[in-house]
This record gives sequence, C-alpha cells and structure tokens, in this order.
Amino acid sequence: MKTTAILAVVLGGLLAAPSARAAGEGEWQLALRAGPGNVSVDGRKTWGLATALEVDYGLNDAWAVRATLAGSFHAVDPKMVQNGPELPWGTVRTFAALAGLVYTIDVLRLIPYGFVELGAIRFDGAVRNPETVFAAELGIGADYFLTRRWTTGVSFQYLFAPEDLLSDPLNLGSSPFSFSAAIRVSRIF
Repeated sequence: MKTTAILAVVLGGLLAAPSARAAGEGEWQLALRAGPGNVSVDGRKTWGLATALEVDYGLNDAWAVRATLAGSFHAVDPKMVQNGPELPWGTVRTFAALAGLVYTIDVLRLIPYGFVELGAIRFDGAVRNPETVFAAELGIGADYFLTRRWTTGVSFQYLFAPEDLLSDPLNLGSSPFSFSAAIRVSRIF
C-alpha cells in the first residue's frame, strides 16, 4: 500500500512538472559534449579526451538535422606497439566534420535519441601518415530538461569507416576509428 502511494506521488509530480520537449519544428539546439574517447590508428588504441560542438535544427517534434564538429587528443608513445615498426610519439589528434539526422522520443523531461552522421575525419599529430578519410558516426543518448531551454545528458558515439562496418556488421566493424562517451549540455533557441 505504501509503495503504491509513493509511486502515485512521484508519478503525479512528474506529470505536474512544467512541460518540456526536444527541439521542435523550426527550433535550433546548440550542444557541447566532452568525455573519454579512444582512437585506433597505426595499430595503436589509446584513450584521451573527446569533445564536440553540435548544432541541431528541428524538422518536426521527432526529427532534426545535425551538424557536428568534433576533436580528440590522445597521448601515445613508441612502446605501444611491440616488435612493430617505429612509430611517432606525442599526441594523436583527430578532427571530424559530420552531418546527419537525429530521431528523438519525448518521455516527459527525459529525451532519448539516436543519430547517424556522415562526413570526414582527419588524423594528425603523432601518426605515421596524417590523413583525412570518409567516416560515419552512429550514436545514442538521452537528455534531461533542467528548464524548457537547457538540457544535460549523456551520449555515446561510434565513429567508423562505412566499408569497415559493412565488412563485419556483427561486430560493428573490425577497426573503428573511435568510440566515446560524453556528458552533454545544450541550449534550445
């Protein structure tokens, strides 16, 4: 009986809370995200800091278009590959520019979403050959509305070469460029 009463009070409080929703039709959303991310380049996999700036434009209450500028920084040393070729040491830097679609589901103040983007990623710094390659990104996340205009949440991003994913779809590819988890803060305009 007490559990039912507590559940009813909590549910009533959530329903009585001010209405919040994801960026709707014609609205802009600007988000910053940062967190740990790994990179796979020259046979080395290392963790570092991954950051991004995201801009969404709501097509309707469920769909939005997104543009992302992302970067990451990863410390590496020559000992990371044993019995292999001599590799540069220092910091591997990645820079990516992507665009795609976001699908959101409104659940009171919590907004889960998924997205897919296409673009390019540049590997620079302590790499054998700096290069820019075609890339795709899949991600999921959830934002919680602090107010009608401010959200915070978490997101998970998987950046890969599309042909790699197609060659080994059951394992999500054999050699992704990077995976990152991030804390996200956004503002809706």
